[in-house]
Parts: sequence; C-alpha cells; structure tokens
Amino acid sequence: MNSLKAHRVALITGASRGIGAATAVALARQGFQMVLGMRDTRHALEVLGQIEAVGVAAWAVEMDVSNSDSVQAAVDFCLKQAGQLDALVNNAGRIDPISLLADTDVQAWVESHNVNLGGPYRAIRYALPALLRSPAPTIVNLSSGAAHATREGWSAYCSAKAGLAMLTRCVAHEYPQVACYGFQPGFVDTAMQASIRASGINDISRLARSALAPAEHPAACIAWLCATRPSDIAGRELSINDTALQASMKGSAK
Repeated sequence: MNSLKAHRVALITGASRGIGAATAVALARQGFQMVLGMRDTRHALEVLGQIEAVGVAAWAVEMDVSNSDSVQAAVDFCLKQAGQLDALVNNAGRIDPISLLADTDVQAWVESHNVNLGGPYRAIRYALPALLRSPAPTIVNLSSGAAHATREGWSAYCSAKAGLAMLTRCVAHEYPQVACYGFQPGFVDTAMQASIRASGINDISRLARSALAPAEHPAACIAWLCATRPSDIAGRELSINDTALQASMKGSAK
C-alpha cells in the first residue's frame, strides 16, 4: 500500500445501497477507513460486514443531506471516530418527481434540488475545514449525463445535476488544493433505475435491465479517483464511458 492510500478516511453519502454501498467497499479495498452516511443506519449491517471482511475500520452514521444540522453532525461524527477526513463522495440523490413540468408537484420539485444540489453543497460546506487539513483532499460528486442533456419528465433532476456540475467547477476554482471531480456513472442497475423504468417516461425508462451495469463498475472508478487524485482531470465532469479515463485507470494499475 503506498503512502497516498494509507491511513485515509472517506465519508460517503447515500451509502446504504447501490452505487454508494459498492463505492464504500471499493474505497475500503483501497485502504480507506469508511464513514457511511445514510438516512437509516439499520440498513448498514450488510455494507459494514463487507468492509469488515476487507480489514479496515468503518462506521455508519445517520445523515439526511437535506438537513444542515444532520450533515454537520455526520461530519463531526466522522472526525470524532476517525480523527480526520480525506475524501468526500457525494452520492445521495433522488430522481423524482418524474413528470412533465406543468404536472409536477411544486414541493417535490423543490425538494429534489434540496437533495441533489443542496445535499452536496451542505456536505462540502461542512466537510471543507477538515478536508483542507488533509494532505490529499478529494471530493467526488456523482453527476449524470442529465446535467448536460435534457430528458423528458426530468426537469428537476436535470437542472439540479446541471447545478452540481457547476458546483464542482466552483470548488475546483476556489480550492485548487482539493481534487474535485464530477463523475457520471452511466446506466447502473439501482433502485433509481427501477423508478425510472416504472415511470414509462422518456427513452431511459425503456432500457432493459440487462443493459444496466452493476454498481461495482462505477464504484471502482470513484475509488480510483479518490486513491490516485489525478491532477490533469481535476475540476472536470468525467464519464465512466470516457476511453481516456479508462486508459488512465488501466495504466495506473500496471
């Protein structure tokens, strides 16, 4: 294990299932001690068990990214238990409301922004003091192709993710010592994709489940970004389908 990977601590939001849970395990395999943020820690046992099998320390903490006090408390818990914070993965998000704009519930639309954009903002805002004390601070924001292309019925999700893409750039501009990335995981077999299929709105809902990637695929990319912190692509929106990114990952593994 090299010095960059040793004795590092990561906090991940939405860590109970899907990409969040898979990323927590992938980061543990890179040597990160893990703090798993989730709304209900009763869902943490399976993920904690997988991380324990890897042989690194892990904790679960209740964390509602739409609530500032909850986010601050989760960061405080991380520092109390692990003593430091080196990487933040903003994974928590929601797809609903899925509806044509004129048919959306106003409160649900606003709440989508509160989670998908406000959540990462809160996590970054409260984690930054600790991250800036780290010799190798990293932030990965889970982005989406929807940040750059409109999807029928996804006005809330698309606009929030577009805002998150700009937030990634703002963090990179104001804090160049922090390696901050936006990462688009592609189409992954998660509960969110099940909701999309159930909606029947736009072409994404008609993707066969067999066409979706397992959560472990994007998780490996996210863990690699946190472990290696490539400076040449910091501050950018990255896609799992980017051949240059895939080549960099393969090259660093040699």
